[in-house]
Amino acid sequence: MILRVLSPTSSSGLGAPMGLGCQRCELLDTCGGTTEFDCYANCCGKYASCSLACPRADRFVDTMRDAGGMEMKSRYAIRQLTEDLPTYVPHIHHGSCRSGRLSCKYAALTTFDVSAPDSDFQFDGPAHLRRYFGLSDDARILLVSVAKDNRLEHHWRYSSSRRIAQYLVTLGISHVTAPNFSFALNEPRPEHLVNRSRSLCEAERMSGVGLSVIPHINAFNQEDWNSWRDFLRDHPHLSMIAQEFQTGLACVRRARWHISQMLNIQESLGRRLRLIAAGGRRHLPMLVELSGVTIIDANPFVKTHMRQRLVNGKWLKHATPEGEPLDQLMETNIGAYTKYVEGRTAFLRGCIPFPPRVEPKPDTDRQNWAPVSELQLSLWPSLRASA
Repeated sequence: MILRVLSPTSSSGLGAPMGLGCQRCELLDTCGGTTEFDCYANCCGKYASCSLACPRADRFVDTMRDAGGMEMKSRYAIRQLTEDLPTYVPHIHHGSCRSGRLSCKYAALTTFDVSAPDSDFQFDGPAHLRRYFGLSDDARILLVSVAKDNRLEHHWRYSSSRRIAQYLVTLGISHVTAPNFSFALNEPRPEHLVNRSRSLCEAERMSGVGLSVIPHINAFNQEDWNSWRDFLRDHPHLSMIAQEFQTGLACVRRARWHISQMLNIQESLGRRLRLIAAGGRRHLPMLVELSGVTIIDANPFVKTHMRQRLVNGKWLKHATPEGEPLDQLMETNIGAYTKYVEGRTAFLRGCIPFPPRVEPKPDTDRQNWAPVSELQLSLWPSLRASA
């Protein structure tokens, strides 16, 4: 089996060395290190008020206890139903400006639009939820737990006490992705690891009441991806994972590194994985290398409310009379956009020959590489066997 040789992080060069400040850090084995000097360069110095998982913060121990630690457990009780999701699922934000129901069989909703943790629950059952968002009664719903930090933190604060998972399971939800707590590049690495633990903890909480949960795969460096590989190896019943491409991974270079990591994991596991790619349409030429991909975005929804119509792959202005419902325009846009994504995916899978992934040849390519030290090998272990 041939795997892609990758740099230590998505923003570093091939063979980049470990930061000097990481070498004596007691968290190095769990963290994997960074290619900067260390991860505390942006420390605020406000130890009494800092809420991050920073060892210098006064509340560091409380933060660790709240999340359940930094290391992954060997086994999580995460339930996931096997299903062949469609290539595209439209993201619907609300049911305003429409008088009827959309005919789409699958729709994505934002988890935090469905559950308002600090207020009374607004939906009394599956029919009420679908009526509110203007969906047909038989529409299957995928909840996407991707949002800004304030909504994610709000959810975490109230999830247990307000029994949010128990509420969601009453609404006829097909799947829900685990929350994508941030891996901000200007925060200390322990914050990343704590956020990974919180996401998996919430996945267990949702699974415990009967929801089908799709883990959200957030990562920063090679060690993170090694941990996710081991996680998926130890949970062979999980065939769907989620990732968002709307913020940091909107960058093609960074997205390519992370998608290559997923390909490596898929090949090393020897089984099919379906990626739920929020906002991933721009990266379809890379994503089609995976065995399965489902694109989720709100393009048709947003463009419809901007009075635009998709014609031959282009969004054109489409004025509507004042007060006219947008039902027909949205149906048309969702249908056209779905066909566009499906058609492009089929074209890329069948008509573009992808070059084989091969290791550099020792006698040719390797002579142009910089010397690899033991410190580099700790971040880039795939070189050790061939060095």
